Parts: sequence; structure tokens; C-alpha cells
Amino acid sequence: MQSVKPFMGDDYLLDSPLAVELYEQYAKDLPIFDYHCHLSPKDIATDRTYDNIGQLWLECDHYKWRMMRAVGLPEEVITGGASWHDKFVAFASVMPRIIGSPVYAWAHLELKTYFGISRPMNAASAEEIWRQANAKMANGSFSARQLILRSGVEALCTTDDPADDLPFHRAIAADETFPVRVLPSFRPDQIVTGLGGPAFLPYVKRLSAASGIACDTFDGLLAAVEQRLTYFVQNGCVVTDISLTSFAETTATREEAAAAYAKALAGQAVTPAEQAAYADFMLRHLAGRYRALGLVMQLHLSSIRNNNSARFAALGPDCGNDSVGAMVNVAAFGRWLDAVEQSGGLPKTIVYTLNEAQYYELATMIGNFWGDVPGRLQLGAAWWFCDHAEGIRRQLQMTANTGALGVFNGMLTDSRSFTSYPRHDFFRRILCSFVATHVLRGEYDPDPEGLRQLIFDICVGNARRYFSKGEE
Repeated sequence: MQSVKPFMGDDYLLDSPLAVELYEQYAKDLPIFDYHCHLSPKDIATDRTYDNIGQLWLECDHYKWRMMRAVGLPEEVITGGASWHDKFVAFASVMPRIIGSPVYAWAHLELKTYFGISRPMNAASAEEIWRQANAKMANGSFSARQLILRSGVEALCTTDDPADDLPFHRAIAADETFPVRVLPSFRPDQIVTGLGGPAFLPYVKRLSAASGIACDTFDGLLAAVEQRLTYFVQNGCVVTDISLTSFAETTATREEAAAAYAKALAGQAVTPAEQAAYADFMLRHLAGRYRALGLVMQLHLSSIRNNNSARFAALGPDCGNDSVGAMVNVAAFGRWLDAVEQSGGLPKTIVYTLNEAQYYELATMIGNFWGDVPGRLQLGAAWWFCDHAEGIRRQLQMTANTGALGVFNGMLTDSRSFTSYPRHDFFRRILCSFVATHVLRGEYDPDPEGLRQLIFDICVGNARRYFSKGEE
């Protein structure tokens, strides 16, 4: 039988001795700047402690939930009332059937990184792994803050609603015993894309209460949004985010947006064209404010959310029922970028897509607006359904083929789990193999200092600079 590498060994995903060398010397121990995640600020502020590996892994990780559903497990052992023990054993039993899934890789990396357990998970090993893992957790060291510190995180950006008062971010910032920067991100999805939906008017009332500004006029709405933006910046915000499925084909005026808003406030039906005009103006207006305030704008494109209505009714959003959407109209996207650029300039912008088929279109369109700052506009990291090994390689290759890989901001977790940080290690191993392949083929300068700088920048250096308020 052909020799087999050790399971998830030290050279995992490292394709050559040079890749191993690059990883060990330049990437392995670098700190993490996690500029997009969904961790709970409350859990960080209170330093929540987890009692067992089932709770730690399966309470909110919809990546794992989706795989459990894929093999036909009942919802009782996924999000239902089963014990954490039974949920963990059920999850472990899934592992042999999901070969090639990133969940298989991540779960075993998490097991090795945080628990020192290197054996494969399956039905036969589940009980022993449960026992060993929980024994390590018994001393209370598996708390939110301890897991962040053990992971080498220097900064993380959570995802936050503009109407949030940010009490937990303020508490964390005031605590000098915790050195990690935990920064809020401004996510105005409901403000920009919610017009006409059932949740819009209740949200406007919430925004008004949070800002102390009446939103009974369009001017009032804009003033309330400005107040919340200012408040977020005062509390450390450096980045914004929004999920979009389309861009308007024409540039809307302020008057058109105001008229659509007035109709919605009056309880009148708003047409799709009016919704599009309102969203176009609001997104352009916000982009201009982001530029003025030095904030990074993240655009997440082409996802379809909450497709299973029965499960949505039972469990709410973010429970593993989303999918890849259609490609956005790239001409309309280009029109929108140009309109923002002409009206004062684009902010630093990261464009993610869940639909890999549009990589070339998006990467080359954003390249038309480079300048000002290294990587000013860039194709974001392989996102969500795309952040498996092949997807990461394709994103790296696309960025290299169409732009400057050396100014790319690298990996993020996009996760609600405090043990998701091995995804950065997963990425760094793939990156080192990518770089080593180019060197071994004689396609890239083998100078050690140049290689060190390239890997450092992509892993952490670029993100440090990009998410600063300066224009480096």
C-alpha cells in the first residue's frame, strides 16, 4: 500500500518542503486581525465560560448544523432539545461521511488546536473525545476571552446594528486587563434595503429612539443615521458591512429616495422601482460618509437567505438555510461605483461574492477604481460556501491574476464560534503552498526577506494598515 501521511499532520495542506519552511518560519505564529466576524460582544464582555465541547461547538455554528442535516439527522440533535452530549456524539458520527468538506477540516483543526486531540472523529471515538475534551474544559479555561487570547487574536470586528447602544463594546474597551481590540462594525441592511418590508417601520422607530432624532421625514432619517455613524466611530468602529443582491441600473436622486421613504412612512405600498431608487441613494450617501470618516466599506453580494420558511419560523435567521444567489448586474455595479467616485470618492472597499462565477467580472470592475491607497478596492476573501481549500486557492489565484496579491487583506472567520480561529491557520497553509509553488517554478523571486514580507503582509500586515484611519 502507498505510504499515507499522518492524519492532519504538521505538513497538512503544505505541498512541498519549501511550503513547510515558509509556513513554519513566516506564517505559523503570526497574530490574527479578524476584521469580519459574528462573535457575541456580550459573551466577550462577560467572559462567558463554556461547560462542554458540545455547547462550545454546536450552540451557534450553522456550518456544523448544515452538515448534520445533510446526512439526515433529526433536528432534535441539531438545534432541538437533545443534551449537549447527544448533540456532540451525533455530530462526531457525521464526520466519516463528509470527506472533502471544510467542516471536516475545521472541526479536526479545532480539536487539535484547542484540545490537543489528533484522532479522527467518528461514532466509535466520540465518547472518548467527549471525555478528554471536557476534562480539559473543567478548569474554566475555555472562556470567550481565553479562547481569543489563545488564538493569538490582536483585534476583531463584530457585526452590529446601527441602533445598538454598544454597551458591551464600551465595557470591553474600558477593561484594561483585556488587550484585544473588539471593535463594532456598522451594518445598515435594514436602513438601506428594508424599505417596503414588514420590519421597516418598526425598525425606523427603533432607530429614532436610539438616536434621539425623529425619523418622520427623510431629513430626519439621514440625521439619525449620521448620529449613529458618529456614535459608532466614537466607539472604535473602523469598518462597515452590508449584504446586497442587486444594484439599481440608474442613479437615483435625493428627491426620489425621499418620496419613496414618505410613501413607506404613510403605510403605502412601495414599488420595486421605488425601493431600488431609495436603496441606491442611501447606499451612495453612506459610501460618501464612510469615505469622510475613514471607514472601510464591505459589500457582501449574491446570497439568498432564509430559504426554508418553516425552519425560519421555528429557528429564525442564521440557522443554515441560506444559499448562493445569482450574479449581480456588473454594469449596474460599475455605474454605482462610478457615481460614488464622482461625488466625492469611494471609501476603501472590499467586495465579497458568494457566486464564484462572477470573480472575473467583479475583480476587473473594481480594478477600474484603484488608487489612493494600496488595495483600495479589492476582491474579498473566499466567503461562506466558498472558503474551502479549493475556493481559497481560486480566490488567491484570481486576485493574483487580476490585481496585486501582495496588498490583499487575507483571511477572516465570518463566524459566531470562539473556536473558529483555526480557519486562519487553514488559510495560511494554503497561502504558503501557493507562494512556494510560484517560487519552485521559477516564477517568483526566492529572496527570503521578500517572501517573509509578502506572507506577513497578507496574513496580518495589510489588515493592520487597511483598517487604520490613516490613508497608508
